[in-house]
Amino acid sequence: MNKEERVKYLKDKIQELNDRIDQITYDRGENPLDEDIQEDEVHYNELDELGRDLSGFEQELREIEYNEEEEFRREELRNLIHREGYIIRDKESTSDLLSRLEHAQEIGKLLSNKQTLTPLTLGIYGNWGEGKSTFLGLIENELGNINKKIEDDREEEIKYNKTHVVRFDASEYNDQDKIWYSMLSRLFAKYEEEVGSLAKVKYGLYMLKKSFNENKLNYIINFSLLALFLIWIFVYSKDKSILEVITENDVIINILGLVSTFTVATNIVLPIIKKLKFLTKPMSDNLISQLKYPDYKDLLGTREKVKENLEVLIRAWTKRSGDKIVILVDELDRCSEETIVEFFEALQLFLPVESIIHVIAINEETVCFALANNNFHYFDKEFVPNSEKLAFGKNYLEKYITIPYYLPYENSYKQYINHLLSDNSSNDYFRVFTEVEKEILIKIIIDISENQHITPREMKKIINLLLLSKERIININKKKEKGIIVKFEEHLSWFLLKYFYPDTSNQVINYLKKYYRYNKYKKFKEISSNLLYSKGFNENPKAEQVKKLFEYIEELRVDYILISNKISETLIVTKK
Repeated sequence: MNKEERVKYLKDKIQELNDRIDQITYDRGENPLDEDIQEDEVHYNELDELGRDLSGFEQELREIEYNEEEEFRREELRNLIHREGYIIRDKESTSDLLSRLEHAQEIGKLLSNKQTLTPLTLGIYGNWGEGKSTFLGLIENELGNINKKIEDDREEEIKYNKTHVVRFDASEYNDQDKIWYSMLSRLFAKYEEEVGSLAKVKYGLYMLKKSFNENKLNYIINFSLLALFLIWIFVYSKDKSILEVITENDVIINILGLVSTFTVATNIVLPIIKKLKFLTKPMSDNLISQLKYPDYKDLLGTREKVKENLEVLIRAWTKRSGDKIVILVDELDRCSEETIVEFFEALQLFLPVESIIHVIAINEETVCFALANNNFHYFDKEFVPNSEKLAFGKNYLEKYITIPYYLPYENSYKQYINHLLSDNSSNDYFRVFTEVEKEILIKIIIDISENQHITPREMKKIINLLLLSKERIININKKKEKGIIVKFEEHLSWFLLKYFYPDTSNQVINYLKKYYRYNKYKKFKEISSNLLYSKGFNENPKAEQVKKLFEYIEELRVDYILISNKISETLIVTKK
């Protein structure tokens, strides 16, 4: 009997046995009051024997189908194009992949609107990996677009202010002794970048004007002495030797000449030389050299020095045009708790200054805990619950954040996933995931996101882990001359179940291992009903959520699941 004949024979026997079992079950159901115990026992023994025979035939048929499937899979493997993977970097994107562009445009227009008064602080709230940096980038792009429209359209110029955007990465200055002048230094660097060679001159003129207004008497005295110096040089000392100057001029005139010479040298000439040296360096470097003291917080006047430089800069940059300065602060929640607190203390210098708008990206929980932990004297007990710390932090932030804005969540990720897995190449070799694999991934992620939030950063992490999995599967399959061949789309389905529901996946694996001898060659759908009613499964609070994902693995055979699980265990740290 060849294989085809044997398969037909097995299917016929299985059908025959099933028919007989159904008939006996039906007959017993039709006569529920039959009290013939002996006849009932005969039916029971017959059903038991039929069940054993049926199980044996089904097992043999599954084994044949399994072997045929392996041969088919091996042929597929031989024809498979190997698409090597690459790691996706976790960096800010310049594209709107999370349907947030409209939100950024709305914010940009409100910030630029001439009716929006400054100073103003907007907080962009979101979890780690939520895409806050990318969102700040979208706001920056929108402000740039508005600036271009202002140049070309008179109506836009009437409606909007021009904005000067300054990006400040707080994590680059994770040192509380630098945070104040680091922010101011970044402003000076941006100012000089935009204004160019005239930046120092323009700023210097405003500083001179401010200095003159504050020290008019000193300027009058210095200019008077300068006049005396010029008179002494060009009237009383012209064409005369030193001896003639001493002998021919009155003592009073010579004394005034010497005093004026010394004053001009120290108060005018030397400062000019220093200014010329100042012009050879970037303004931001000079600023740091002016402000960087060993213990500047203990030195009187340092805060006033920072405020003075800031106010003069803003006047030089925006006074005539009425422009706004938008400071985009990123990565604050990556700083130490001390730096976070120091940052908000530094804001006290910046917040009262007109023309400045702060847009600060914040992980609210992290910042709130930092503020609470560094203000422990406000609490009257040793142990403070997290809920109280959060409440304190939120109240603290309200003093600084004019408008809190919470990033909208993305539940689909279809566009985002397609972008991450595509490099716009026309060559199939570089498309690491096939369209089928991407479709499965997107469907499962959409189902999972109905019950739990996935951040953009976590989505990148998942895809990178899947890329590593794919490489592992390809290498494992290549080495096998015989044995189980696992397809990546099958592994993908199991991997996601294990990643998001580790407890439930462990229950599945324990069940499969415990009853492996009875379920070998079976598909998951053939045993899932027994698993669902196994001890402790439905006690899992996430049991209902995970049942939906069983649809994606119902065609997987037990062996495929066990191998896929072994591969997954090398990449997944248990996720609670």
